[in-house]
Amino acid sequence: MPGEVQIKQFELAEQEALLAFLREAYRDDPRKSDPEVWKWHYLENPYTSLDDIPLWIVKDGERVVGQAATILVELKVDDEIRRAVWILDFILLPEYRGQKLGKRLLQLARQTYPTMLALGYNEMSGNVLTSLEWVRMGMIDRYQRLLFPGYGLKEVATIPPLRGLINLGFAPFRPSRNATIPNTRFEVREVADFDSAFDELWKRASKNFPCAVERRSAFLNWQFRRQPGKKFAVLGVYKAERLVGYAVLFFRKPKQANAPPKAAITDICYDPENGAAIIDELFKTALRRCVERRAGSLVTDVRDPLLAERLRSFGFFRIKQAPPFMVYSPDKRELMYEPDNWFLTRADSDVSIFEGPNL
Repeated sequence: MPGEVQIKQFELAEQEALLAFLREAYRDDPRKSDPEVWKWHYLENPYTSLDDIPLWIVKDGERVVGQAATILVELKVDDEIRRAVWILDFILLPEYRGQKLGKRLLQLARQTYPTMLALGYNEMSGNVLTSLEWVRMGMIDRYQRLLFPGYGLKEVATIPPLRGLINLGFAPFRPSRNATIPNTRFEVREVADFDSAFDELWKRASKNFPCAVERRSAFLNWQFRRQPGKKFAVLGVYKAERLVGYAVLFFRKPKQANAPPKAAITDICYDPENGAAIIDELFKTALRRCVERRAGSLVTDVRDPLLAERLRSFGFFRIKQAPPFMVYSPDKRELMYEPDNWFLTRADSDVSIFEGPNL
């Protein structure tokens, strides 16, 4: 039975005890307790200080039995930039649940970071957040376009004749070459690293978004260039050598016939000037690459009216399985509790982090 427990902010000296807890709590998901991934996530984030790691734990003696783990971000709220945390992982061992320990964890975290965000929570954690006066903001919409469904459907992917027949039958519904011809006004090329041009793009783009996570080059390099076990493709759109948009693509590890079952547009950003044309160029390039690699489907999560409109025009359809979004803020609530004020992509959730490695 649980004894006297302590709730506190995590200290680096407790790393081994925490990893042992994660191995116990996530027996079927070893990546959660992988020391390399854990170090990247909690210690190498460019906003994290080693004496203020944004992770709070429940201890029973020397044993860690629960945690509230977060991503530290810089959040644009109107003309202000503030520190905030995304709740990434919120879990207690079964015998410690039902004692309001999770609620106390979040209350302690909120003392340090009053602005808090959550995406993709389950019913139990959502109820805890609601009890702490968080506001439900609806879903971040998930869109999908099927390309080679024979590779994406688990039931048929391992049966070559059947998957071949399904892919052949779906051929008329894939984007044609003519539909993805590049616009000569722009040049799209793959980018090795995020540099100062991405900072300049974000300065222009962010003026269009009342509430959004800051997409600065240091954070983007951490998220997409240094994440262990994964490779992302970064497409930059240029007009006269000026970066005017980008998209980050992730292809799942190929399975049958060397084809990835799914690909994702993990993040996307565009200059408000000529926004629709820039987005179209990114979607055309992404679809062309997915068809070349025979990806089962292309998915993305967005909350942005223009992106949603252009996705629909490219044949993407909204699917029911979509992550819910919640916010807590001590101030500027009229602004932050209005769902239409938020710009969100798949990169703002834990979906992109907990996708399986593709290397």
